Amino acid sequence: MLNSDKKIAGYDGNPKSITLSIILTTQNHAVPSCLDPGRIQYMIPKEIQCEILVIHYNQADTVRPAIEESTEIGSKDRKNEKTQYQNVANTNDLKHAWIGSKFTCAVMRGVELSNGNYILVADADYPYPEELLSQMINELIQSPDFLIIASRYARGSSVQSLSLGRTVISKGARVLARHGLNVQGIQDPLSGCFAISRPLLKTVKIEGQGDELLLEILVKLNRNKKGDYKIPAKEIPFGQKDKSAAKKINTDRIMSYSKAIWHLYLYGRKSDRLQSDNDRRVLKSHKSVLFLSKAGRFFTVGASGLVVNYLVSLLLSNLIQNIWYIHATSVGIIVSISSNFVLNKVWTFEDWDFSIKHFLRQYGLFLLLCSFGAALQLILVSVFVSYYHIQYPISLITAVSIASIGNFLLNKKITFGEKIWG
Repeated sequence: MLNSDKKIAGYDGNPKSITLSIILTTQNHAVPSCLDPGRIQYMIPKEIQCEILVIHYNQADTVRPAIEESTEIGSKDRKNEKTQYQNVANTNDLKHAWIGSKFTCAVMRGVELSNGNYILVADADYPYPEELLSQMINELIQSPDFLIIASRYARGSSVQSLSLGRTVISKGARVLARHGLNVQGIQDPLSGCFAISRPLLKTVKIEGQGDELLLEILVKLNRNKKGDYKIPAKEIPFGQKDKSAAKKINTDRIMSYSKAIWHLYLYGRKSDRLQSDNDRRVLKSHKSVLFLSKAGRFFTVGASGLVVNYLVSLLLSNLIQNIWYIHATSVGIIVSISSNFVLNKVWTFEDWDFSIKHFLRQYGLFLLLCSFGAALQLILVSVFVSYYHIQYPISLITAVSIASIGNFLLNKKITFGEKIWG
């Protein structure tokens, strides 16, 4: 239970002054799976002004959802009264909101709707012990300038054993976050429960839309400071009692995490380059360097495509009996174009959007432009040799160079939607 002798900084004694906002997120349409907003409210001492917001995310229908309500939050008779809400519904100190996006957007929606000087976020579909929230609020009172994190891996915590595959993926994700993004002092950078002051949160520009909100806050808090700055964070260990409550790992979850890691890595590199106005001016004057860098990557990928084409064609002609060499070569061309597309998408143009519609659209454009480049090369060779009587080797090199440059510029602009220069 909270120590009621302590007070949150900024509380002025006015009963209308809200100092603490608790944001509970849930994927359920009506009631969170684990944390009960009513029970949480009764844990808060009366002298601490508090509001609770339940944000229902990943909701397909956000127009007129139904939810159970009672005039007394936490009442045992709450099921006897039902009310139709709009997108935001108020029940005394309790608000409900529905959003179609993921965890990060849900929390930021809660932040927009809240008024507290301090914010506690918890995934209400995860079985956090009630005493853990009390500990976090106590810690927030004692250390108002710190980021308080509910940790599954800090010293004193306990985690239920998971399958080998799940354990390896979970461990790898934490190692990648801690060491790849330089948040090494935090044992659980992917926690879904944390507390932070509103002024500290305002120093961070939240751009992600997945489930990695805490990781984004940690990375950007670290990057907002210079020198040997350490993130002002404290981790509260707790025991994980129900392993079935762990979020399922699927392809979408892995892709979302990979995308978040990549964007935060790029943010770190960018923030390192833009620490001063001089750096910004240098970056603007060096757009040509960025252009040439992408061009170099594009042509390097093209060279790798030649190797892939040769190896695939050779392997097919040797491994499959009676295969026509034209068929083997055709398969080699298709495989090399496909590998070129994926490598250019991920490496050259750093596009990690692999949604099916977007991927197929880009792949179709890439095939079309590559075909156009091949046709242009044939036309140019024919013109140079037949009409201008230029030697074939020189004509071939010139035609390949022009077609390759055109292929790069067209794919940069049309397929991947980037400006030509920059």
